[in-house]
Amino acid sequence: MTITIYGAGAIGGCVGAYIARAGETVQFVDRMADHVAAINATGLKISGFDDFTVSARACMPAELRGPLEIVFLAVKSQDTADALGVISPLVGPDTVVVSLQNGMNEHVIAARIGAEHVIAAFVSLAADWQVPGHIEHGAAGNIWVGELDGRITQRLMNIQRLLKHAVTAHTTENIFGYLWTKQIDSSLMFAQAVTDETYFDLYGNARYQTALIALVAEGVDLAHDAGVRLEVFDDFEAIKMWPRTAAEEPEARAALNRFADVFRTRLKVRSGPWRDLAVRKRPTEVDHMVGWLVAEGHRRGFAVPLNERLLQQVKEIEKGVRARGLHNIDELENLRRQVYGDRTGSS
Repeated sequence: MTITIYGAGAIGGCVGAYIARAGETVQFVDRMADHVAAINATGLKISGFDDFTVSARACMPAELRGPLEIVFLAVKSQDTADALGVISPLVGPDTVVVSLQNGMNEHVIAARIGAEHVIAAFVSLAADWQVPGHIEHGAAGNIWVGELDGRITQRLMNIQRLLKHAVTAHTTENIFGYLWTKQIDSSLMFAQAVTDETYFDLYGNARYQTALIALVAEGVDLAHDAGVRLEVFDDFEAIKMWPRTAAEEPEARAALNRFADVFRTRLKVRSGPWRDLAVRKRPTEVDHMVGWLVAEGHRRGFAVPLNERLLQQVKEIEKGVRARGLHNIDELENLRRQVYGDRTGSS
């Protein structure tokens, strides 16, 4: 069986390297020619949490051949359509595509290749692409995988077995509960990205916690309206950051402090979107994460003004017309006071 890693960047490269090290046959696919060349020449190096190099074949998308067997799709959300343009003609009767992406891409993939070929995944893994042929692994990670209809199937168990080589892998009957939670967490992640603070220094700073909790609360409101049962990961308890009375606000701050503590000793102390903005100078996935929450709010008739402003801030930083810094969180707090007054969140 050949396992295809489509998108050999931070997440795909890290997961694929561990699976290859375990003795599975892995082929990496990436559109960066220098990354492909480096993997073919000297292997894929993992450093940080672990240090090793694996040998594996890599190719450009145009060189990929089918029928495909197991595909781990790990491209940026904005590149999903292009990736499916390559993958869909190579789908066979037993092809399974597992989305290791940010955002809610599962239904987009299913519409293109059929829901019967799709498994959803929620990824909680810290990794960064460094240079061609080199991924930095920041910390031990978790991945939850689930069928779109919530069933626990044999193929789901097989995917879990493969992912266990790289992370602590779980199956779940509530994968969309995890994906919604990740979308809500993305508001915090992008809030860090519009500053230069570390996760811990921002999330643990009492001055900024009211605005950060209000960002989360807007997303929890939407999930509640959608009837979604939110899950907990890495001590991120979104439901506890939904204070509906003044008496609940101390627990909301305590929940955010617990989440901040998760990042205290991690090698990776800033988000992938921050790296996109500050280091790689490229567009982020904000339209598919915070932007998705904003669109969902509009669809459901919910006002999400703080998330809308955060989306605007990120887009302006991408265009070079806004600087990163804590002034952006101050702006969110000023807006929160205007919109919500004495209330922390939207309820």
